[in-house]
Amino acid sequence: MNAQFRPDRQIRRSKRLVLSIPVHVFGQDIFLESFNEFAHMLSVNAHGGALALAAKVREGQRILVVNKSTGQEQECRVAHVGSVQEGKWTVGIELVEPMANFWKVNFPACIPRPQLTHR
Repeated sequence: MNAQFRPDRQIRRSKRLVLSIPVHVFGQDIFLESFNEFAHMLSVNAHGGALALAAKVREGQRILVVNKSTGQEQECRVAHVGSVQEGKWTVGIELVEPMANFWKVNFPACIPRPQLTHR
């Protein structure tokens, strides 16, 4: 199977790692009801990650994520709301103010893919 070049797809700024990191998430759902929910990150990178939330949130809104392992908190922007699996929404988040080592993981650098040229 050949990989296809997709010009509309953004290149990741850091490598994504599949890790289960316990977090406590605070915010408002789409009905403007406050929620706080214990969750686990599904994957992380140096700039954010993905988690599963029971609360329905919308892209662009801000939530507070507390890394339960360290007690550090970080304001995050909801970058993507995906499908529901096992009663929870898959939510992509981006750290509003990048914090060095928020996840306590050393991320490998992303190697840019060469640009494909068409002849």
